[in-house]
Amino acid sequence: MPPEGLRPADYCAAALDLLAERGPDGLTIAALCQRLGVTKGSFYHHFADFPGFVDTLMAYWAAEHATRLIALSESIVDARERFELLHGIAVGLPHDAEAAIRAWAWSDQRVAAVVRQVDQARLRHLTEAGVEAGLSPERAGLMATISMGVLIGLQQMERPAQHDTMEAVFAALEQWVFEPATP
Repeated sequence: MPPEGLRPADYCAAALDLLAERGPDGLTIAALCQRLGVTKGSFYHHFADFPGFVDTLMAYWAAEHATRLIALSESIVDARERFELLHGIAVGLPHDAEAAIRAWAWSDQRVAAVVRQVDQARLRHLTEAGVEAGLSPERAGLMATISMGVLIGLQQMERPAQHDTMEAVFAALEQWVFEPATP
């Protein structure tokens, strides 16, 4: 796509790539423009300033990597199929970018607020999916917390993300969901 045809979403996708590669300190207007092959004027055509871009980026991340994926999952009626989809979603997330966003949240309250919103939405959805799969609300909440803790922990532990490890861990968690609870 020629630079003049870029949309704000293109800047956001490139920013997630930069975050994955360089972390939050590596995400600058200059680096973003270089990645996209555009001038800073093009950036300022779309965004008033860098903080405004950060707000757009975080809204994009929340929409694409939480809201849209949750809606996709909610469209699946069968509990096992839904958990297979959730398993695939968890493995397929942009883990290195998410790890960088979480690191960024330590120093930027606006980023931290969006991370909290995304985590709460993901936890809520996983809990609801667990209840719909037949788990008690307590077990479903525990499964959701364990799943999110594993996701975040693996994102922080393994850089770059090791998809084989995530695949194995989430397969075990999915199996745990459908095993009867032991007293």
